Amino acid sequence: MKSMVNSLKGKRRVKFTFWQPQAHDVSLVADFNQWQPDRHPMKKGADGQWTKTVYLSPGTYEYKFWADGTWQIDDRNAERCKNCFGSFNSRIKVKSR
Repeated sequence: MKSMVNSLKGKRRVKFTFWQPQAHDVSLVADFNQWQPDRHPMKKGADGQWTKTVYLSPGTYEYKFWADGTWQIDDRNAERCKNCFGSFNSRIKVKSR
């Protein structure tokens, strides 16, 4: 247990949400998980909203959602940046305490 506490030291709890009630499979994919769809699968609630909570160090991160095999930006987050593929990623800034 002590090693888990040490690994979370200085990190912030960040909850990502994605509204896609018709989706069957959604993952949070980001630079903090090397853009691997299998690393952060999301859970679907009864209301059709998908959620995933992660712990991140302070900094700026780019992310997207991988929903049923297609890339989706976070429509609820206006913070975006252009990526190397000519489309956009969502961006989040995690502040220190």
